[in-house]
Amino acid sequence: DAVPGGANEVQPNKRPLSSMTPTILFKDDKPVLTVGSPGGATIISSVLQTILYHIEYGMELKAAVEEPRIYTNKMSSYRYEDGVPADVLGKLNGMGHKFGISPVDIGNVQSISIDHENGTFKGVADSSRNGAAIGINLKRK
Repeated sequence: DAVPGGANEVQPNKRPLSSMTPTILFKDDKPVLTVGSPGGATIISSVLQTILYHIEYGMELKAAVEEPRIYTNKMSSYRYEDGVPADVLGKLNGMGHKFGISPVDIGNVQSISIDHENGTFKGVADSSRNGAAIGINLKRK
């Protein structure tokens, strides 16, 4: 926080209120996926939803990162991204949730998948903010 007096103002021996939640998933003792995002209170939701979309639902990594996210931390605070179907929001509101009419960007997920068999790394940047990712192939050096 470059603004003096801000919550994350730089000071000696001070830790930031939150950071980008660098998360590493392992399979057979080898890292296979990294996921992280800024976003304060929405960080955990952004990271978890991306992992679920990619691992549980088998979505390609870029699609998992781009999939619209939903966030809530209390009954009066609901956020959703553009792309969540109107009928889904309607059903959720019908169940007592209170999603408004305006979507917002949630997080800014960055992720890397690691394919040990092929020796490749695939980086993915969330298109909701500026960012880029580059993939490499270690076998070709």
